[in-house]
Amino acid sequence: MADVYYGLAGSPVSHSLSPVLINIVAQHLSQVLPKGDKFSIIATDLIDAKFIQDALAWGYVKSTPNPIDWDLTGAPFGKFRNRALMQKVLDSTIGVKESFSELTKEKRLDYNSLLPFKCDVKLPTKSFTEEVWLNLTYPLKHQLKSPAVVDFNHSSRIESVNVLRFDGFGWWSSNVDGSGFVRVAEYFGINVASGACLGIIGGGGAARSTAHTWQMIGGTVKAFGGKRDLHDYDWFNGADTADRTCDVLVNFDDDSYPEDITVSGFRVKSQYHPINGENTDRVAALKTKDVDGRWLLAAQHLESWSQLWAPQCKEDLPSLDLLVSKLIQAETILASYA
Repeated sequence: MADVYYGLAGSPVSHSLSPVLINIVAQHLSQVLPKGDKFSIIATDLIDAKFIQDALAWGYVKSTPNPIDWDLTGAPFGKFRNRALMQKVLDSTIGVKESFSELTKEKRLDYNSLLPFKCDVKLPTKSFTEEVWLNLTYPLKHQLKSPAVVDFNHSSRIESVNVLRFDGFGWWSSNVDGSGFVRVAEYFGINVASGACLGIIGGGGAARSTAHTWQMIGGTVKAFGGKRDLHDYDWFNGADTADRTCDVLVNFDDDSYPEDITVSGFRVKSQYHPINGENTDRVAALKTKDVDGRWLLAAQHLESWSQLWAPQCKEDLPSLDLLVSKLIQAETILASYA
């Protein structure tokens, strides 16, 4: 059994649903793996940090000098309230054995053989007794530039790292924003490998990872402007934007969409916001034409497990729709105690 210390670092992070996801996936694996292969989440933490050194420091000491309140509970991790409410969540999600029917797609594409990319990194084939796992968000994704960290999945080339693993001796790094985005597109029926066109607004870490992965799989990308320009990177091979059409459109800068871009498939929200109501209300909110950011978060979390944290458990992870269903159940429980 592996004892796992999990943290999400960046600023802001108080709104994040990642602490829920790490516990839900560990719970799911505990139901399907032999006892000796299970994962015990010893600690979950939110690290409000603007510098990568502070995030890495947490990995060594496993605590933060300035704990912040989690928006979903109004208390910091490590306190009784959060431990008690997380247990309430797990007592509820353990009963969700199948995805909610409204969120399940009968036909979905699967390109597992293409992800992650081929690389020379030799990841451990089993978990260590103690592990430290980190997710990074803004503004830390581009800050990690150290030869002491083993680069995986082209994260240094695109200057974007959002997942780390530490075994007590060394760090591995990767980026799963792009892989997660492709998983979501596939789930909703887009065949990326056939040359599907993705329209991107923005050029930050998530945008770079998504554009890079989409191109590597075989799709085309149109950069429709934003705060940063994807054309500044030599690896980016953008399609002509004179024809303002695409199969999928995402804005990584905010929630707005230009009216002059025609989208044949769907638009994706790069962010997620609180949803009020019971399970039915939350499911309805996720069934709108625009794909909710929760799908991206859940897919990226699954990619963190399958690519870096526990690749030996890849086939035992919950499906994307099941994880999103469990997440909705968890949010409903937490909201009932707010």
